[in-house]
Amino acid sequence: MSNTLSADQELVSDIVACQLVIKQLLDVIDIIAPAEVRDKMSAQLRAIDFTSHPAAADPVTLRGIQKAIALIEMKFTPQEETH
Repeated sequence: MSNTLSADQELVSDIVACQLVIKQLLDVIDIIAPAEVRDKMSAQLRAIDFTSHPAAADPVTLRGIQKAIALIEMKFTPQEETH
């Protein structure tokens, strides 16, 4: 690759790569983990109090943590079927 990426472009590239890996991991977990395990994972994430965690002092990290929890809950929370 002969093009040099700017720092912002490199960061975006890293984020996209991480998102793709995370999606693959979630898909695998969704297939191999029984419902009880998925429920426990989701409950553990919801129970973490990040308001007092040192990482939460950084607004970017806090937002990342919130997004990660939302993603896991969305993926593992049983969805109501619509008919």
